[in-house]
Amino acid sequence: MSNLNALKNRISVVGNTKKITKAMQLVATAKLQKTKKDLENIKNYRNLLEETFNELMQNVSQKDLQNIFPANENLDQDLYIIISSDLGLCGSYNSNIYAQIHQNVTDKDLVIFVGAKAYLYAHSFIKKENIVQKYFAYGDSFNYALAESISKDALELYFNKKIRSIKIIYTEFVNNIIQEAKTFQLFPFVVTQKVNVLTSNVEFYPNAETILRNSIPLFIGSMIYSLGNFSKISEMSSRRNAMENATENANELIHELGLEFNRKRQSLITQEITEIVSGADATQK
Repeated sequence: MSNLNALKNRISVVGNTKKITKAMQLVATAKLQKTKKDLENIKNYRNLLEETFNELMQNVSQKDLQNIFPANENLDQDLYIIISSDLGLCGSYNSNIYAQIHQNVTDKDLVIFVGAKAYLYAHSFIKKENIVQKYFAYGDSFNYALAESISKDALELYFNKKIRSIKIIYTEFVNNIIQEAKTFQLFPFVVTQKVNVLTSNVEFYPNAETILRNSIPLFIGSMIYSLGNFSKISEMSSRRNAMENATENANELIHELGLEFNRKRQSLITQEITEIVSGADATQK
């Protein structure tokens, strides 16, 4: 009987856990649907930014580019903006970010943490003096004010010749099932596609060099905003998938425990019937 009570209690505990994971799944689904509404606009904005700056850079001479982007190649440290979640229970979302940290960040590099999880994971092996800033509890969306603040700190370090480059570790949203942790260089700009300057329909006024120089903060801030929102959408999707899997596992476990409970109860009933019949036979004799 004690075994039956133990199984009954376990079924109850798993059932209560299932209610929690199901509720978290529904909340994550609602948040994901809300954030995904802006996904296409953010994607288009990011692509347009990259195309525009590719074209700008190819309309500026190499000499002018060197004046706009001071060469910091002789420095041996980069700045990494690391975007993770504040909360757990989101599958492999954060562990994939941790893998990118180990692959890319050295003990000389500077770091800006966005999200508590990466900080809690990495602060033990990243020097305290190398942590430029920490941003926690930034909500369910990555707002532009946050991106602008990060951009300002990062560019200040670059133009004061403290760092060689500005890179971001984030999570690219592919679809509801696949989210990929990536490292991307924000600055200095890397031309991703060649534009035929002679056939380009874009005219820059007063000139491409002036626009490029004045637009650097806008580009960096906007890219951080876009990639930050990709990370947030990926986090929501990963959490929804994790809670859906947890709910399914709870259902399977409840089913298995129910079968075990019924088997043991049937065995106990059979044993009691056998004892009663045996006792009755003994009494008749």
